[in-house]
Amino acid sequence: MNAPEDYVGYVTGWRWWLLDETSKNPHPCSIGVPYRWEWAGENTTAELTLANKQGFYAYKAASVERVKSGLPLLFGRVALYGDVVVHKHGYRAQRARILDAWCAPELWGKLSRVKQVKGTYKITNMGDTEWLTLATLTELSDTIPSDSPRIPLRTRKKHL
Repeated sequence: MNAPEDYVGYVTGWRWWLLDETSKNPHPCSIGVPYRWEWAGENTTAELTLANKQGFYAYKAASVERVKSGLPLLFGRVALYGDVVVHKHGYRAQRARILDAWCAPELWGKLSRVKQVKGTYKITNMGDTEWLTLATLTELSDTIPSDSPRIPLRTRKKHL
C-alpha cells in the first residue's frame, strides 16, 4: 500500500444539514449523528482513521444528492482539511468550516443575518432529474480557513 500524499490547503465539498432551532441562534446540525456545527468557527473531530467513521462528510460537487427528510434543510459548501479521506462520492475530514450555505425558502427569515447563509435554494423536477438552483441573495464568501488559500467569489446562480 502506498503512503498517503501530503497537500497544503483544503478540498471543497457540498453537504446538507438540519437546522437546530432550540437556541436563540439557530445552528446547522449533521443528519444522522448528533453534531451541532459552528457557523464561523472550525469544526473538529477526534482522530480520523481508515477504521473509524468519525469525521465531517461532504459530497464532491459532481455527485450531490438531495436528502429527502421532509424537514426544512440547509445546503452548503464546506472547506475540509486536516486529515482527509477521499471516497468515491465525497470526502471525510478531520476539520471542516462552513463557507457558504443556502436554506429552504421558509428559513430565510430566521437565517438572513447569518454571514454564511447566502440565499435560498429551489428544487425543480425535470422528468427523472431534480435540479437544485441556488438563489444567491448576498455576496458569496471569501472565508479563509486558517491553513488554506483564498476562495474566489462564485457566480450569482449555480446549477448542480
